[in-house]
Amino acid sequence: MELIKQAYVDKDLPQGWKPYYIFIIQVNNEEVGKIVLREGTIEQRYYDGHIGYSVEPQYRGHNYAYQAVIKLKKIAKRLGFEQLVITCSPDNIASKKTIKKLNAKYLETKTIPPEYQKDFRDDERVKEIYIIEL
Repeated sequence: MELIKQAYVDKDLPQGWKPYYIFIIQVNNEEVGKIVLREGTIEQRYYDGHIGYSVEPQYRGHNYAYQAVIKLKKIAKRLGFEQLVITCSPDNIASKKTIKKLNAKYLETKTIPPEYQKDFRDDERVKEIYIIEL
């Protein structure tokens, strides 16, 4: 598995957004998903996390998200991060398993404040919040 930097997005961002990196998760020369590393403080990334990932349905069940986060941790450390926030919705069992396998420290389950809700899907109201030490 490798992460291939697809983009660094730092221009024309919505108000309040911080720059972020998009990486392709590639296995055997096939794109199996994407992982994002968002800049910002713990407070700024508290609800959406520094890390976001998605794995295409046909590639799920192979621990690709977990492996991608392990590789992303090394990149984040080189970029000066000391901790990373990672979040998930309480009903996202697959992400919870990945986060648990990463030995992330659970902080709390919290309702997304109204001022941040615009950055989430309508059905996302609550997040479990974890921290990963680098």
